[in-house]
Amino acid sequence: MKRAVHILALLAACGGKNAPPAITTVPMPAGSALKPFDPAQPSLARPSGMTVFGGKAYVALGNYDASYTPRGPGLLAVLDLATGDLSTIDLGGAGGKRCLQPGWVRESGGKLYVACSGTYSPDTGEAIVEVDPATARVTRSVQPPAIPSGIAFTSSRIWFGDAFSGSLYAIDRDTFSVVAGPLPIPCPAVGSYQTTNDVVLVQGDLYAACSNGDAGILSRLDASTGAVKMQVDAGPIAVEFAETGDGRIAIVSGADDRLRLVTIGASALTVAEAYTFVGVSTLQDVHAHGQFLFTAASGSNTVQKLDLTRTGAQMLVGEANVGEGASPWNIVPLDDDRALVTNQLGNSVVAVSSDCSSGKACWTRP
Repeated sequence: MKRAVHILALLAACGGKNAPPAITTVPMPAGSALKPFDPAQPSLARPSGMTVFGGKAYVALGNYDASYTPRGPGLLAVLDLATGDLSTIDLGGAGGKRCLQPGWVRESGGKLYVACSGTYSPDTGEAIVEVDPATARVTRSVQPPAIPSGIAFTSSRIWFGDAFSGSLYAIDRDTFSVVAGPLPIPCPAVGSYQTTNDVVLVQGDLYAACSNGDAGILSRLDASTGAVKMQVDAGPIAVEFAETGDGRIAIVSGADDRLRLVTIGASALTVAEAYTFVGVSTLQDVHAHGQFLFTAASGSNTVQKLDLTRTGAQMLVGEANVGEGASPWNIVPLDDDRALVTNQLGNSVVAVSSDCSSGKACWTRP
């Protein structure tokens, strides 16, 4: 497969860091471009986490087959939003297996940090890798003592959660070695398993959620030590959360398909069930831009746009179907209207906006 992809729609004017995407749909690499360990056992791109930085979208490619077995090194797709050109950064190292199944990618200080879950067993491709987007190369990496989930940054540390327990770990940014953890966080007393779904920094404090299919708890933590300060209900399978434009924390639950909004107080966190999605299944992601929230639901193959200045059913101001069987995984807004979506089973990145011409994925009002 060629590194440059076919551009389905080119907009006449491009400029600025949030330039209009030159694409409506971009297929991710396939075949030999995925660098399979064995050509007789190919994989699919499986795009998941994504961040936009410097006019480019950086997309984590899981590179696994239908049975969720990695068949090639972890890759980072680089999509130029102005031209539609697509390239890849190999995260696998000399042996190809330093990073397997990358899932999270976030930017801090001009560098990209990718969490790789490996094969969900010890010492098989789990890693946190640092990538310099200027050189398109991995600059540092560390093998964590747990399957990493979520990435958050302070000036001195990189925090991540444990996908198989309610615990946090910290990496020293200077030495790039694990210096703290496992640090336990509150988890539900019910349910058959525990997972730390995400870790983010909000208003100088660290926030981490531990949940399962029955319940969830969001904790506010000291960003230097990881010590728990306070906690609040997060809902079952609290898959993702984000700081809103008005200073709250939005949480989406993949088990009950609800949006919860947490208000941050000096001595307590308070939560409200702000919106219940209808006809939506398996909420997967939430991001904020200004007064709007953007969500992705992998089970119903839909993405949503909600207005935080409204309440109840009026909050939903737009919805789009990104393709049957697409399984949207991550949605990143470019502005108040436009967003990019990774389709994990559709193996593509799709642009969604209010422009409904020529069959584009677009917001329709409920």
